[in-house]
Amino acid sequence: MKRIKEKKRLAKKIARERIDILFKEAEAAGSAGEFSLAERYVELMLALSRKYRVPLSKEQKYRICKKCHSFLVPGKNATVRLKKGKVVIKCEKCGNYKRYPYK
Repeated sequence: MKRIKEKKRLAKKIARERIDILFKEAEAAGSAGEFSLAERYVELMLALSRKYRVPLSKEQKYRICKKCHSFLVPGKNATVRLKKGKVVIKCEKCGNYKRYPYK
């Protein structure tokens, strides 16, 4: 019983590390303008997150479009606005909005 729990805990730890690495790679690809590669990294991140039940961090959630799963790079494929105490991010690919408070 203990060995199974240890294996699951180790698998989750490895999954978190891989998700972090993929996020950094997606940032680099998105900054370079390679959005299809960044989207592939995001798909892999989300698959790992679902498979091992590892939640994404807030920073990671804010940079991914919920609708089309594209990696959001402000100024390149996302528009960022401040309105009434909220940050509003618009995905230029699908037109979806994300809103979250900044106070």
